[in-house]
Amino acid sequence: MENCTVLGDKIVQEILISLSKDEICEFLNTLATSLLSFSTSDERSFQPEPAVVARSNGVKTLFRAFTSPEYVGTKIIVDPSTSREQTDSLQENTTNANKPTLHGLLILCNKDGLPRGIINADEITAHRTSLSVMIPFSWRERTAKIVVFGAGKQALWHIRLALALRGDEIKQITIVNRSAERSRSLVSQIREENQSRWKSSVQLDSLDITDAEFQRQLEDVLATAHVVFCTTPSKVPLFPARFLRRQLSETGGCYVSSIGSWQPSMIELDPELLRDAVTSNSAYNPRGGAGGAVIVDDREVARTSSGELIQSQLKPEQLVEVGEVINLKDDRSDNEQLENWLGKGFVIYKSVGVSMTDLAAGTAILSLASRRGKGLSVQDF
Repeated sequence: MENCTVLGDKIVQEILISLSKDEICEFLNTLATSLLSFSTSDERSFQPEPAVVARSNGVKTLFRAFTSPEYVGTKIIVDPSTSREQTDSLQENTTNANKPTLHGLLILCNKDGLPRGIINADEITAHRTSLSVMIPFSWRERTAKIVVFGAGKQALWHIRLALALRGDEIKQITIVNRSAERSRSLVSQIREENQSRWKSSVQLDSLDITDAEFQRQLEDVLATAHVVFCTTPSKVPLFPARFLRRQLSETGGCYVSSIGSWQPSMIELDPELLRDAVTSNSAYNPRGGAGGAVIVDDREVARTSSGELIQSQLKPEQLVEVGEVINLKDDRSDNEQLENWLGKGFVIYKSVGVSMTDLAAGTAILSLASRRGKGLSVQDF
């Protein structure tokens, strides 16, 4: 009988931070394959709907189950309660520095129901989510200037992966966060890690939201950004759509990702920005039809769970799943219009999470742990 492997948060961190560029690319391809399968096969029909349970004390728990021909499992994530003062603060600006950290478990069984893995979900979830953002990121021609909203674990992994994959091309990363202290701490950590790992010549800095010139500074940095990563649980748009329109008219577009808003009450992107994406000069719709499209991971869940998509009122045909795009790239590599849009046009990727990527990430980290002899192996679990 096979054993069950238990991986604590520290071991998961050690494994993920030690991955080589080739191993990161292998991990990315594993996620891409799961998204391709979700969008182009019948696997979608075997994935249960996620559920969120909200208790009267403010605690929210996400249950996300998944299945495959080889595995079944679930992820449980708990969002601790926040005080009224913290909630009000969150609604005021980009992110809440005092918001409690989300914790949980990723549990895997084989097709016969025998436990194969119990994994602390904190680090693997942040890594999996950030790595999915790197799929469209890897298609971009220009990545020299990056703006990151947030200074938590998701922001950290977005920056780590971007530097690991394209650090020789990245010249500037600007962090925007409500807490200046957390921004400085993140900059310090990335500088230290960069010296020993990626050795990029990147310039790291942050914007101080208390500065009287903050809005002008933010508009200026967004006007020249090639990539914008949004990683906050915000309740209001992080910046007005007009802050990007200047560069859209001059350069044709940039890449914007949003992973922080996963409930209808959450919103990171100005709904006008999503409407701009389907009407900009570089607008292109891989599914056909007039106008452009916004890339999502799960069309149906995104339309009902993402505040910006709900408020933008985009039509279903204006949303294309990243798995569908991967399929088109594989089948029609000579599609110049598709490649131009993905590489140089205005691309927005809105991710709400797909359970099959939790499965893919879980099996991948178990395989990596086995190769490295890491984790607690429980016999006859």
